Amino acid sequence: MSRLKRQFRKAKPAAVPKPDPEKLNLLLMSNGALATNRAETIAELYGASPENPKTVMFIPFALKDHDAVTDRVKKAYAPLGINIVSAHEFKDPVAELDKVDGIYMGGGNTFRLLDTLQKTGLLEAIRDKVQGGMPYMGASAGINVAGPTIMTTNDMPIVQPKTMDAMKLVHFQINPHYFEGKPHYEEDGKIVPYQGETRDDRIIQFQEENATPVIGLKEGSALRIRGSKIELLGGKTAKLFEQGKTPAVITDGKDFERFLKPAKSAPAAPKGPQP
Repeated sequence: MSRLKRQFRKAKPAAVPKPDPEKLNLLLMSNGALATNRAETIAELYGASPENPKTVMFIPFALKDHDAVTDRVKKAYAPLGINIVSAHEFKDPVAELDKVDGIYMGGGNTFRLLDTLQKTGLLEAIRDKVQGGMPYMGASAGINVAGPTIMTTNDMPIVQPKTMDAMKLVHFQINPHYFEGKPHYEEDGKIVPYQGETRDDRIIQFQEENATPVIGLKEGSALRIRGSKIELLGGKTAKLFEQGKTPAVITDGKDFERFLKPAKSAPAAPKGPQP
């Protein structure tokens, strides 16, 4: 039996709410390190204040040192009236979901995060809670796992999850830390443009094989989702990639709202005459 299976017992929540897209209450941030600039929005997401504290489960599994990152998050969110408990502190974190007011999925390596969510049963359990209305905040890797798959992450596959399927809270992929154009590096005192694929190139390669829309979310940006409504926060543009179309620069989150509903399946082709 693996270490993770020994550490965590799989369990199902006492009650699984029926999915209701209008109950979605999400904050999807490109960079968790910039979350302190969004304190008011975070407090509003969870309905927290020093006078009305809330308990939020932090999911630290994208990083190796769970204790260190949890300690930083606890200190950062305490002034907002948010009491952080970490999934790694419990033998049965799935059962503890019934005792908290929200979820915060932290950043790090997306493959490691998804692998642990799958092995602990948290992937399905968190999905069910959030679809029932529990507030969810994700940063970086934490927004990669909010989409249909993790196939547009920037991370290296340092572990191999069972599948790349994620929570499907939204029906579009996100590329966090997105930037346009070529990166540059310094060599012999000169700034040299990188000659490999740009972020746009890689996302377009994804869409050569997959029809799912992709949102490129820049540093400091976030998507605030309430039911069928999306706001683009941070004062920056985003980039929308759709298969077979020229990528579009987006300034208003309303342009993404059509992707909150699953794409309709194409009708089955009529069968030919039978011999």
